Amino acid sequence: MPGERESIGADELEQALLEYAERASASPRARKTLATWSCRIHLAATDVPDARFTLVIEAGAPQPVTRGLSDVPDLIVRGHSMDLAEIFWGDANPASNYMQGAISTQGRADDVMRLDAMAMFVFLGQ
Repeated sequence: MPGERESIGADELEQALLEYAERASASPRARKTLATWSCRIHLAATDVPDARFTLVIEAGAPQPVTRGLSDVPDLIVRGHSMDLAEIFWGDANPASNYMQGAISTQGRADDVMRLDAMAMFVFLGQ
């Protein structure tokens, strides 16, 4: 069907998210800018029912990613599995995906802005 996007599985999306968290942890600019930020983030692929993850940021440092949605989130991020993966891989500009509505967020604006900043540092390789 024209216009349909390829989906990726939960395992591949989890691997992309794990690599993303590692790059964010290794980014001196992200660590410095986000040093006071703590947030529980639920990530869900809208096209892959079992692709649900929890990412916890403590004092600007991503903690190990877990499968499933645990505890009460501060921020919820939803999108097509490929859109999420392209952000995690650093292949897509996260701000562009938000602006185009490919990725939706639910939570406080300051948490969204900090997540955007972390994603941009990873995207720019800073």
